Amino acid sequence: MMLRWGTICAWVATVLWLAPTLAPTQVMAATSSPVHHAATVSINPADGRVLVHDILTFEGKGQVHLNLSRLFDLESATLNGKAVQLKRDDTILQLNLATPGSQTLDIAYQAQAHPLIALDGGFLDIDWLAHPQDRLATWTVQIRTPAPHKAVLPGRLVDEQDDAKFYRATIRNDVPSTRPVLITGPYTIAEQMAGTVRIRTYFHEELAPLAEAYLADTARYIGYYSQRVGPYPYPGFSIISGTAEVGWGLPGMTYMGRRVLALPFIRYTSLPHEVLHNWWGNAVEVDYDTGNWAEGLTTYQADHAMAKAAKDGGGAEKRLEWLRNYSALPPERDVPLTQFRSKTHDATQVIGYGKTAFVFHMLKTHLGERTFTQALQRFNRDNHLKTAGWDDIQAAFEAQTKTSMDGFFDAWVNRPGAPNLMLSAVHKTLDGVGFTLRQAQKGKPYPLFVPVRVDTQDGAEVFTVDFHTAEQAFELTTHGHPVAVHVDPNFDVFRHLDAALTPPILRDITLDTNAAVIPFGDGDMRETGFALARELLQTRLRLLDEQDARALIIIGTPSRIQDYLDRHRIPNPPDDLRTRGDARAWTMRTGSEQTILFVEAEDTAGLTALARVLPHYKRRSYVVMENGETIDKGTWPAAEGPLTVHLD
Repeated sequence: MMLRWGTICAWVATVLWLAPTLAPTQVMAATSSPVHHAATVSINPADGRVLVHDILTFEGKGQVHLNLSRLFDLESATLNGKAVQLKRDDTILQLNLATPGSQTLDIAYQAQAHPLIALDGGFLDIDWLAHPQDRLATWTVQIRTPAPHKAVLPGRLVDEQDDAKFYRATIRNDVPSTRPVLITGPYTIAEQMAGTVRIRTYFHEELAPLAEAYLADTARYIGYYSQRVGPYPYPGFSIISGTAEVGWGLPGMTYMGRRVLALPFIRYTSLPHEVLHNWWGNAVEVDYDTGNWAEGLTTYQADHAMAKAAKDGGGAEKRLEWLRNYSALPPERDVPLTQFRSKTHDATQVIGYGKTAFVFHMLKTHLGERTFTQALQRFNRDNHLKTAGWDDIQAAFEAQTKTSMDGFFDAWVNRPGAPNLMLSAVHKTLDGVGFTLRQAQKGKPYPLFVPVRVDTQDGAEVFTVDFHTAEQAFELTTHGHPVAVHVDPNFDVFRHLDAALTPPILRDITLDTNAAVIPFGDGDMRETGFALARELLQTRLRLLDEQDARALIIIGTPSRIQDYLDRHRIPNPPDDLRTRGDARAWTMRTGSEQTILFVEAEDTAGLTALARVLPHYKRRSYVVMENGETIDKGTWPAAEGPLTVHLD
């Protein structure tokens, strides 16, 4: 189950929320046959009371440990029809089974004033259902909650009754899974069928007018990915609005904060990402011990695909963004894809989302879209309802191409790092151009398939060169007279970018664990500055002389910032940035390659507003605010770079 707390994974490229991010819940291999729950649940949002009566059917002998949240008090238990005492140790219920075979445990428990249940919505996490450790579950759950509240959990809707007093629903799941999360709230339900797939929205009242568009887009995404990956793996898909600023991806469901769902771009960014996770991460589980491949693959097939479809050059812009993020990553924070588990910091996002997505892009550009799609379809078929790792992905691509891909996967999955590409000795030949490419990095060269565009007097001609050595000379025959050579002009190769292509952005500072903070001001202004820096760096703050740090955050009023600029002979930012708004932040890079983030505001209100928005704009170079609203943001323009050479 792809359970993600803190940030919905699709938001990371567009918007970050300030809740903590926890590691995903992993499905553990069942040590025996699954446990079936036949449970009835009564929820009263007015006082947070939750009553559960559950009949567990399972095979077993000896001591069994059941997990149950400490919020629940055990009321009664019978084993195979006879009363039984369960020993409790905090969240563990201990049960001794004297004889082997099928067991039926009838258990009742309740929670008074459950803290996660409220009138505006709530949820019960997986420990609301008493369940033996290390076993998968199937379930039939009957839910009752007073109107206008509704409740939902993963599975097939078997029965539903909704009247003026109560909402009742029966939901069944026959696929062995981890225990379900149960979500409740004062929802208005809207529904649309996409073939046999039931699509639903469970929205708070103010979001109800958006339901029709969400349903239509979800149906479109399910159809799109069904063609490219395989049949949709669940009986339905529900979009559920929540009060908490968190995001979950669950089998057949996604839960998003209600403020997020109201944002106009979410249907084109987060929604396709969450729909696709039903294949990658849910129906095909992640073997987290060998690396989380699902976030990067989903990012590639959803975020990148949507960016590419939105406008010409959108895919190249997305890849350039990933490369810029990687270029901002300090070398000591670079790790192989096999070490990525979940997003706990920007550094893990750069590797687990951006670089992983880029690896899949290189596979597609090398193999072609048809072979790439067929290999992923094979991977989906072979690992449906199983746990899979990078080795299984490699096996699917090798089976589809009938070739060994050890070199590619070893270089890009098992090794950290990336090459620096260098272009030299560019010259005209009798019938085209010649040039030399060189890779510079630690370790052996990477296997690269490098696009080269040669501009001629008759138009552009595109080639791909197979480049697997440290240095290699190439000669390309062109039809027209060559006038310029561009190596990897659309950013199809994962590599370190030259500094000319990487204007400073906020992420240059936020990824640096040695970044220093210099707050100018006293009292509330100083404390607000510290709070802003902590939010950006997500680590312990360091106060030290500015010469000792690769990255600096300098915070203060405009007059204090101006004094610093003058004393250090640092150029002012452009006038149209400095003269607008009442709070602003901008980045710059000094001649010694030190990156500085300047943050200035007249008062604490301006700094507080910047602290709220800057974590959302880490891929930007500057942000301007006025009266607490963002009025401008952007990235400094990049130069052409050394991988382009003009011949005339």
